[in-house]
Order: sequence, then structure tokens, then C-alpha cells
Amino acid sequence: MKNKTVAILCKFRFIKGVKKKLIEAQMALAIVAVESTLGKSRVRLNAAYNLIGRTVIIDVSNMVGEHIAQVFTGLVTYRFGEEKFSVERIKSKS
Repeated sequence: MKNKTVAILCKFRFIKGVKKKLIEAQMALAIVAVESTLGKSRVRLNAAYNLIGRTVIIDVSNMVGEHIAQVFTGLVTYRFGEEKFSVERIKSKS
């Protein structure tokens, strides 16, 4: 019997007009902020995210991912406004 792991993900979708470079910059800031509190090594070992176009997917299956998602949410809300993006929590079986 195989064990299936379930990843918990946060999927952010930004509306047209929000530039990908600005989204990338907010993600970079979120990662630096979390590195500052949890440590660079811990973030490097545990963080997982993907940026495709105006969609960002963050693995929030661990504390590092949760913190990145929380900081990223705060940054993009401040920078773009709540109406410029949506976020949903999804489970992914692997």
C-alpha cells in the first residue's frame, strides 16, 4: 500500500493589469521577511512556491510556507488592494 501525501497549497490569482514583475518583487520581499524571522537555512530547506504568469502557488504544508503566504498576502493587499487578487486554499495529492 502506497502512502499518499497531501500538500496544502495557497493559490493566488491576480487580475490583468497587475504586472508579473511586481508580483515577483512582493514574493521576494515575503521570502526575505520570513528568512529574517525563521532563518535563511530553514526557508531554503522548506519553502516551495511557483509563479506562472499572474498565478502564485505556495505550499503551506509547513510553518515556513504558512508564514510566506501570510506575509505575501499582507504585501500584495497593501501594494495592489484586495480587489486585485483572489486566494484559495487547495489540497493536492501526490
